[in-house]
Amino acid sequence: MRHISLAIILCAIASVAMAQSFTVYEKDKDRAYNVEDVDSIVFSTEPAAPAIAEPRTIKGRWCSLGTSISWLNENTASYPLTKGYQTRVMEKLAFTNFSNKAVNGGVLSSAISQVALADYYTIEHGINDWGHSTPVGTIDDYINNTKNGTFAAIYRQLIDRIFSRNKKARVILCTPRKAYGFNGYLPDHWYDPKEGIYLEEYANIIRQIAAYESFPVADFFAECGGQRQLDSWSYDTALHPNDDGMQIMANVLIQAFEKILTEE
Repeated sequence: MRHISLAIILCAIASVAMAQSFTVYEKDKDRAYNVEDVDSIVFSTEPAAPAIAEPRTIKGRWCSLGTSISWLNENTASYPLTKGYQTRVMEKLAFTNFSNKAVNGGVLSSAISQVALADYYTIEHGINDWGHSTPVGTIDDYINNTKNGTFAAIYRQLIDRIFSRNKKARVILCTPRKAYGFNGYLPDHWYDPKEGIYLEEYANIIRQIAAYESFPVADFFAECGGQRQLDSWSYDTALHPNDDGMQIMANVLIQAFEKILTEE
């Protein structure tokens, strides 16, 4: 027998006992029940639990390029992490196909050979280039395709590679998540320089490239934790996100995806 729990105002309950069926009027709909199918009626002032929303189906392939922060998505079993930010995005936006081409320990140049055929691309880089002191370069290095080894020039090579695979590609650029420490790999604070270079310089050039190309930005640098939160949002000090940190990244990336998703 079914047990019904509804948050409604009790009225005319005596008439239910005499009827063969009764109708419950809810906020946005009404529903009829046969008396013989009902075991009991429980009235509650507590709100009903919300239904779990099904993910939105996206007809397209997503290729994720990035560092170990992205690579972790398929390698959580070896780390204190249940799932990466990409899996969390897929719980809301179910792409037809997903390929994670991130390189553990990789710098931006390592992503060029990893570009798979896809419809959507996300690029999460900058933190390891900071760790390796890659020169940042300028927007002119990107625009003029100088191939001079700067972060900006390498970004041009990567974007060219993406569009050589799919001229209709939709691309999201991700600024690097703030980080520090990690056994001396990075400075003691995210805002300290490493070899005279600030992490924010990589974030700024990524934003400039995105503006030049009209790409949306998932601004992990601005929105995914500062010095106060990084330790509690990382499983190490303080580079790789824990579950809380991954969820925040997923939330930011979903907002960026919404700007370029197309109905197909």
